[in-house]
Amino acid sequence: MTRTSTTSQLLHSSMMSGNCSLRFLLLFMLLPLAAMFFSGNAYGQIGLPNTTAVTENFDAMGVSATASLPTNWKISGPAGTASPTWAAAGNFTVVNQQASSGSPAGGGRYNWGTSAATDRALGILTNSSTVPSPNSIMAFYRNTSTTSNLTSLTIAYDLERYRINTAAASVQFYYSTDGSTWIAVAAGDIAPASLPTGTSAYDYTTTGTPSTSVAGKISKAGISITGLNIAANGNIYLRWNLNTTGANSQGIGIDNVSVVAAFANPSIVLSDNALS
Repeated sequence: MTRTSTTSQLLHSSMMSGNCSLRFLLLFMLLPLAAMFFSGNAYGQIGLPNTTAVTENFDAMGVSATASLPTNWKISGPAGTASPTWAAAGNFTVVNQQASSGSPAGGGRYNWGTSAATDRALGILTNSSTVPSPNSIMAFYRNTSTTSNLTSLTIAYDLERYRINTAAASVQFYYSTDGSTWIAVAAGDIAPASLPTGTSAYDYTTTGTPSTSVAGKISKAGISITGLNIAANGNIYLRWNLNTTGANSQGIGIDNVSVVAAFANPSIVLSDNALS
């Protein structure tokens, strides 16, 4: 009985030791995931981990008039704010209008769509009172590379027009590293002359060059932001300022956003003491 008992105890001890080793191995494997979670990526910043294009086409919003914006996209609030900040309490993360047909006239934050309804865009239609101009669409990105500094971005997007109208419309493009101080990037702008005014009319095809009778689409590509030095887990924000004058607003939205990051290893500076 003593020998059997001793054998059982040794076997139990061995199994317990094996379980501890397995638990330790699992914990070791989960540590990198825990580090990623608590570093801030779990809160949904749009990660830029490498040189692969990070894209957003807004199609996941579906056809809802109260759709949530994609994670870490916002529309500035209240409407008419000329100098918005990312952290402002009044910003919006949902739309309050949608249209892929008809003649909508109500001002608001629009979930625009083509006639087939599956191709969506995020935008604005304003008025002179409850939804004045301008309004900004903002996005929050983070350098999620663990070893390299982010040194530049190359951005592309489409500006789609769903309503022609008599008031001028334009887009001004900016970036920021803190979400409050914005730096203009003229290469991303769209001038009023590129969106000719005309008699109020709706078009949900988003094809052709905008004219007085064609709503159309403008594709902006190769928008370069250089001279950056954003360390791992550092942030960068993009902003599209949609200026639609106010009353008699054109209906416009952005779509097919693409952001490509470039990286460089951080410089190592050695002091004289380190060399002695």
